[in-house]
Amino acid sequence: MTRTEIYRLAGFVAGFRWLTAGQDWHAGLPSAVPTVSDCLTGFLPADQDIEPWQQPLFEPWHRSFRQAADAVRNAPPDARTAHVLSMSLTAPAATELANMIEEWIGDLPHPIRINLEQPADAPSGTILGFEVAGFDTGRFHSWLCYRLDIQASEKLGVRPGDAALLSTLDDAQRVADMANSNHGTHDGTPEDIVWFPALLTEHDIDQAPHD
Repeated sequence: MTRTEIYRLAGFVAGFRWLTAGQDWHAGLPSAVPTVSDCLTGFLPADQDIEPWQQPLFEPWHRSFRQAADAVRNAPPDARTAHVLSMSLTAPAATELANMIEEWIGDLPHPIRINLEQPADAPSGTILGFEVAGFDTGRFHSWLCYRLDIQASEKLGVRPGDAALLSTLDDAQRVADMANSNHGTHDGTPEDIVWFPALLTEHDIDQAPHD
């Protein structure tokens, strides 16, 4: 569904699916949702090869598959159910995100910034679909944080699949464009959030190299 496009690997997270049961605003969502948004779920410690003082800026992102897999391998037993996801972007979104990260922290070596400066494909894995992600001063939001899926259905006729992800880049871009054009309106999201399609791939940690 995505191979006609060229995607740039942005980074990896090691974490857990967002479990949605129990709150009224979750209505209509599946019980478990893969996401790279730390607004919605928890992640294991980020890149262990950086200086400790840099850690809060870079969480929860890992630069490599090995580092993300090691975060799971080295986690306490009750956290070893975590999975590893990669996020990949189209070239225009990659350029925009790299620029936003530079505006945020200058030339500090954020894992995503380093990866985007050295374009590569994500390693093999199971392509899950597109999350519409939003960046704002270091934090990644999800379109589901603001239930943009409801607006997308009503205004665009775009509906996510079983995992609350979108199956095509075209649909994800249309939703991102809608969200970016609605800044400052009654139905809009905060103006500082810039939305873009993010291709999520799940990776088997047993296939990752070890230290």
